[in-house]
Amino acid sequence: MALLRTDIVNDADWFRAVGGDAAAAIGIAIKTLKCHGMRNPVTDAVISAVLCCALEEDPAAKVVMLSVLRRRAKIDPVCYGLRLRWLHARFHDVLTW
Repeated sequence: MALLRTDIVNDADWFRAVGGDAAAAIGIAIKTLKCHGMRNPVTDAVISAVLCCALEEDPAAKVVMLSVLRRRAKIDPVCYGLRLRWLHARFHDVLTW
């Protein structure tokens, strides 16, 4: 719901991305990362949309999350550990628990 109310993302595909369209979320994330980098509220919002898709078991979204965590670890060391946990996580088991 919070992502649906986000109006800082200026992309025609934003509602598709928030609705679970992984391709739209990934496309917006790639464009946003190129334009705004890692330290921007817009980046946080679009990566959150990718995260939602990854938690729904989309394999491409999982790869993007690993890439983002790797990049973020260069400026935030906590993300290194998160990336390792993400790499070995099995979210389907947790979500169906």
